Amino acid sequence: MAISYEWTPDEQRQYSLAKLYRYIKDYIYPYHPYYRKLFKENKIDPSRLQTYDDLRRIPITTKEDTIADQKAFILQPKVGESDYDVAELSTSKKLEYMWKTLTTRYIRDLYGKPRSFHDRVAQTALGEWNPIHYHMSGGTTGLPSMATYTNHDIKNVIPYIAGMLYLFGWEPNMRGLNMFPGLPHLDFFQVVFAELTVDNGAGIFHTCGGKAIPTESQVLIAGLLPFDMYIAIPSYMTYWLKTAAEMIEGGMAMKPDPVKYAVLAAEPLSEEYRAKLKDQFEKIGSPDIKIIEGYGSTELRAAFFECDEQTKLHLNPEFYYWEVLDPETKEPVPWGEPGVLAFSHIDWRGTVLLRYWMGDLIEGGVVWEKCSKCGLTMPILRPPIGRAARDFTKIKGARVPLMNFQNAIRRVDGVESFQVIVTKEDEQDITSRDRVIVYACLKPGADEEVVKTNITKQVKVDTEISPDEVVIEQPEKIEQRLFERTGLQADWVVDKRELHV
Repeated sequence: MAISYEWTPDEQRQYSLAKLYRYIKDYIYPYHPYYRKLFKENKIDPSRLQTYDDLRRIPITTKEDTIADQKAFILQPKVGESDYDVAELSTSKKLEYMWKTLTTRYIRDLYGKPRSFHDRVAQTALGEWNPIHYHMSGGTTGLPSMATYTNHDIKNVIPYIAGMLYLFGWEPNMRGLNMFPGLPHLDFFQVVFAELTVDNGAGIFHTCGGKAIPTESQVLIAGLLPFDMYIAIPSYMTYWLKTAAEMIEGGMAMKPDPVKYAVLAAEPLSEEYRAKLKDQFEKIGSPDIKIIEGYGSTELRAAFFECDEQTKLHLNPEFYYWEVLDPETKEPVPWGEPGVLAFSHIDWRGTVLLRYWMGDLIEGGVVWEKCSKCGLTMPILRPPIGRAARDFTKIKGARVPLMNFQNAIRRVDGVESFQVIVTKEDEQDITSRDRVIVYACLKPGADEEVVKTNITKQVKVDTEISPDEVVIEQPEKIEQRLFERTGLQADWVVDKRELHV
């Protein structure tokens, strides 16, 4: 039985928790090296898990836990010699593979060679357990995470998750321009999954990013083919639109057909950021664009989206159990209250996590309710989203959300792009005074001194910190600064101090 999105929130939570406990009993405890050991150490009997209080007995999993031994987080029955204490496949699973093999009509390999029944059963088993796809995080915290997927995941889980990308009205006859870099990251592969695993998936042109197909060439392609949707990281979308506007104005490119949707993920999207993007889209002939926000991570192994512009992010309760926890105590907070997102996988194979601490502070909380737009009941994540630790820092004694720097500078007329550097007056001396430098490039016709004065004023208003210096640079230099670390995501604010005070 699958979950119904017409059930009440309580019915969905009960279903999700019961499904998680069956999954723990049948799959995680026998075959997951890390959690099998953890359950034994904490004397947790998986057969006695019933209530949410029972789930809270399972210790939180952090990124540091997974990095220590990533292979230990992959479901793996014991086959021959093993480095881990895991169980051999149960008799019921072996019988299941035999039955599936008997009812499968393919008895030859791809080249027509007959296969023995034993080999066919082994192949059936491998389809559930053997990782066939891998990708990693961008390592923005310095600790890259790897996710593995089996054939079971690709066929039985991914279609339902990737299909949520279609909630906002993307139809099979539409075309999308995917600008995410073609790298082993979820950002890129979530779009590939939505295209290839969902029945009648819409058509996608994958640019594989600006290094594979230069931005200027992408603009030319957008002018030649009608696209209904652009898919990108917000910071690259900003640069792409700026390039497109300049090429169209200079007669080097055709104006693209109006675009219905911009699906943007991998970076926070504030109202100031959204307003800037809408202004840029209007300049290239898409005044009615709807900006759809996405949210995902390598650890989640999937991404989630809004069902319409600013309806907030719709989460899946069938293959995840969601929690929102206090950032200090790690105890649950009421639905709708700010907290850090945590999740447990349900019915996945490959890399599996329980009560994983995302580190993302959901300032609007998560509500579990019926969406007024799509009519579906599910957990809905309400941005803004920040890092519980990394997106807040102390500067000159004041606790500052780093996003406030971005919002402040985007409010200043005449600013095209920017980067904020937080450093020390003496970078070799951690006790020296904090120093904040804003690098910015100007829109055509903007007055340099007026912009510098307004940046100083607005940053002071929004962060209570006055920049020590505002430096005006050429656009090319700013773009180099933004992308020089990862080449993927823009670093709008960089804290160069060796020690956060």
